[in-house]
Amino acid sequence: MEQIFLHQFDVLLELRHFLSIVLACLCGWAIGYERKSRNKQAGVKTHVIVALASALMMIVSKEAFWETPDAADTTRIAAQIVSGISFIGGGIIYMRDMRVSGVTTAAGLWATSGIGMAIGGGFWFFGSVCCAVVVIVQLLTHRKLSVHRKMYQLNITGMISHLNVIHDIHRHCNLKQYQAANVEVKKIPEGYELYIQIDNDARVFVQDFKKTIQEKGIDFKIKKVKFKATMG
Repeated sequence: MEQIFLHQFDVLLELRHFLSIVLACLCGWAIGYERKSRNKQAGVKTHVIVALASALMMIVSKEAFWETPDAADTTRIAAQIVSGISFIGGGIIYMRDMRVSGVTTAAGLWATSGIGMAIGGGFWFFGSVCCAVVVIVQLLTHRKLSVHRKMYQLNITGMISHLNVIHDIHRHCNLKQYQAANVEVKKIPEGYELYIQIDNDARVFVQDFKKTIQEKGIDFKIKKVKFKATMG
């Protein structure tokens, strides 16, 4: 009878841990989706992994050493989560156009880690509420700050003869205050095909980009241009 009870207890405990991981992933997805929709450095995958890992390590710190409570300090695992997430956040913050960028995304990752820890620690409701607060705050404050600033995305595909042109493109983007979010290069028989995704506000037009390419003498032959409005 005792063995049956222990078996049922183990099954329920494993189910609780599984649900904790699932809930943490959902919270990470919600925060990451909001960041990804604004073309930020850390998106859905990063936030989901951070939330999952934080919840998992919190569960391990609670359950793995319960038979030997005096042999290890279980709080050290949770403390290392906070230290470890700092390295990821630090890699997201950088200077762009003489401005510090990525602070909000880094703080969101830090908050996501805390939410994962709370859920892994058994505070499901508390973690879910904090997740909702993070998403709502970022949505409301961003909308208020960007109500008069319509954002656009410029997708340019072209040909280059050598890879050094990429450096000229990056330098041009910085000088003209474009924000190059993504640059991809593919080798083809004629040389290299370059794909550039640029984000900026409504004051930037593709004609200005073409004109500057010609003025600077940059060896970049534009083949296709897409210009569309995005979320601000």
